[in-house]
Amino acid sequence: MSAVATHPVSHVQGDAAGETSVSAGGAVWVIASPHAQWTCAPDAVTVSSYEVSCTLHGAPVDTALWLERMKHGVLLAQAPVRGTWLATLVDEALVHVLPATPHGSRDIVPAFGKICDAWVRGIFAAPFWTRFLAGESSDIQVLAFLAQLYHRAAGADVHNRIAVERCTDAALRPLLLRQYREQRGQSTMLAAGLLRCGPAARTFLDSGAFDATHALIDFIIGAAGDMPAYVGCCALCQAPATVRAASEIEAQFEALAQRYPSAADGFAAVCAHARHDASVCGGTALLAQWVEDAGEPDVPSRLRMLRGAYGVASAYRVMFDALHRLDEEL
Repeated sequence: MSAVATHPVSHVQGDAAGETSVSAGGAVWVIASPHAQWTCAPDAVTVSSYEVSCTLHGAPVDTALWLERMKHGVLLAQAPVRGTWLATLVDEALVHVLPATPHGSRDIVPAFGKICDAWVRGIFAAPFWTRFLAGESSDIQVLAFLAQLYHRAAGADVHNRIAVERCTDAALRPLLLRQYREQRGQSTMLAAGLLRCGPAARTFLDSGAFDATHALIDFIIGAAGDMPAYVGCCALCQAPATVRAASEIEAQFEALAQRYPSAADGFAAVCAHARHDASVCGGTALLAQWVEDAGEPDVPSRLRMLRGAYGVASAYRVMFDALHRLDEEL
């Protein structure tokens, strides 16, 4: 797919950290998808993800530079104009737009949820999932998958506690405290289920988390000291696309247990964990509760939220790519 060659819309000047103050009601934060990659040829730039590929013929020479900047978020005076290369990438969900300024409503919640949904879909478009859901993964890959879920849950206890300890936002702290109390201790259930999958399962627990899983946990722990970034992390994990009824959760894990009967006890534990999360988190998500109590976040906070969600989505994709390589290397 090609796009009309033109330049990006006007950039609102600010400091290097993005702490920009704008009065224009149409200002937007523009950020690349965490799943987007790009390559440059003399006459074209190709931007792609696991879901889509878009070739921009005759794009400006600084397109790649703009894309690199958009990995961290760029403030524009207005949304991308139709017919430009940037608008084309937005249409293909390779770049995303979030209103930068409050408009006297709570539009931030659905707008941010839409971005998180797109990034969650990108996570599940990774090659690992095609093989895994088809029942074609090796026993090693399945046990490693269950082990990473255990380590991720154990890490959640850490970053949820740190977020409560560091939070100075009077509206947000009780929400974080409730989240910590509702979610803590789930890793014990996952470990018990994994250990019922046979002697080899203990090896995956004792060998520790993958480097990619450590990176995911460490990123969220780091974000726990920056409340808007942490809310962004949670918003990605609680994206509307992840909300499922108990019957859907049970059907999914029953199907996986049938495909991988030697790991049935592990999937039963993950199912119980997912049902618990759905029961305690299935109501109003953290972002919506925070906005309801504290009002819409300001311009710089929105960027920090985007960066938090971006980091989690990117780290999850890297973790699943590491799992995929286990079978590729066999």
